[in-house]
Amino acid sequence: MTSEIAEFPLPADVTDDERATAKRELGKHARIVGEEPRVIRFEGRLIGQTGPVWHLQYTRLYAVPNGYLVAAHDLHEGIKVVFATDPKVLPDAFKNETVREFLEDELLFRKITGTTTEPAGSRTGRE
Repeated sequence: MTSEIAEFPLPADVTDDERATAKRELGKHARIVGEEPRVIRFEGRLIGQTGPVWHLQYTRLYAVPNGYLVAAHDLHEGIKVVFATDPKVLPDAFKNETVREFLEDELLFRKITGTTTEPAGSRTGRE
């Protein structure tokens, strides 16, 4: 991976604890290169995003030097960052089926993971 700079946006009402959590958790997996009141910059590449789903205000998916990250703003729990060396397992870190589905679909759409052999609507738990 080339040395690209990615940005994780922070909400307008971000707390000091949320900002510190985002910086600490992103910094575990990528080198932080800059910070402003509403953004943290780090070595990585944005590969996708989702809008509001469940109680996540937004999620961002990134490629970092050693793997992949999902960083999200959870309206109930604050900032959540998940790392995996295999992007296929990133959605498994989220309990909510709809969130997992959104992340799986974004990874497929961005061609980060391979195509699925399941027809639309055939995933476990769907009616």
